[in-house]
This record gives sequence, structure tokens and C-alpha cells, in this order.
Amino acid sequence: MERTRSGRFVDEPFPSLCDWVAHPEVPSPAGGTVVAVCSALITALSELIMRVTKNRRHRDGAETESIDLLLSEAAALRARLLDYGEGDVYEAQKIIQGERAACVRKDIGSPAKIAGTIVKILRMTDRLAPLTNKALHSDVRVIAYLAQAAVMGITEICYANISHAGGADEELQARIERWRQEATELRDQILSRTT
Repeated sequence: MERTRSGRFVDEPFPSLCDWVAHPEVPSPAGGTVVAVCSALITALSELIMRVTKNRRHRDGAETESIDLLLSEAAALRARLLDYGEGDVYEAQKIIQGERAACVRKDIGSPAKIAGTIVKILRMTDRLAPLTNKALHSDVRVIAYLAQAAVMGITEICYANISHAGGADEELQARIERWRQEATELRDQILSRTT
């Protein structure tokens, strides 16, 4: 089967995107794009939870403005993740072909942008958790587990890029460690709110 595309990798139908990931051509989506797309799906799940919560609150006469703000934030984060996932394809190509360093503090690349965005999803989910009905808690927990795992995965790519580039300064290393620690703390906090 010949694979062709006319636009962005992240706009491919999901089975086609999986096929692109499974083949070794360059440019091609790989780890960073996979984490970004999975995180966009996680964000979409949060949007579903928000809409169900908003409908219930509206029906009960409760305020829904806080949910509207979360929905707006989630949509922006989802779009950003897909942009970063697409950008990662071409950044990785340049790194593989030796056209650019893998990690520079002022331009830390798509993996770091993806990591920071996923932490924002966890922060948003932490604000959402107390607003949700118990029937939605299992889905909120899915977001907590998957998003924390995504941060751990994408920061592994950050560390590999740093190693490939010959090291990084202390500020960048500290930022990555903060993302990892915050992701774990947020996951645990979200889980404690949804038991």
C-alpha cells in the first residue's frame, strides 16, 4: 500500500497516522508526535467531561461560567498540542540529519513545549475535578494517569535530546524536573479528589 498525504501528519485519519508512525521514513512522526496526539485525545476527553458537567450544572441552575473558561482553555491546549506534535516531526528530522542541535535552552524544542502543555492539562483537570459528578470520576482519573505518564514519556525524550546535544544548563534541567514533579503531584491530587 502506498502512503500519501496532502497536509499535516496530525490531521491524518487516526489509522493512517498510526501507519505513518510505524514506518521509518524521514520526516515521519515518532515519540514526540505520539505523546502530543495522545495528549490531545486526553484533552478532548476533558472537554467531554466539561460539557457533561456544564449540562448538569445548567440543568440544576448552577453557574457554568467556570466550565466555559475551562472549555476555552482546553480547546486552545488541544490545538497547541497538535501543532507541537506536527512541529516535532520536522525538528526531529533536522536533529537526525545533523542540521541543528537537539536542545538549546532558549529554543528547547517541541518535546519541552509538549511537556509544559501537558502539565497545563493536569492543572486544568485539577480545577475541573471538584466540579464533576461522581459518575465522571473514573474518566477524570483516566486523564490524571495518562497525562502524568505522558509528561514522564516526553521528558525522557527531552533528556535524550539533551544528551545528544552534549548537555544542558542547570535552568533547563531544573525546569524538566519541575514538570515531572508537578505532574506526579497533580496526578495524586486529582486522584485524591475523585475517589
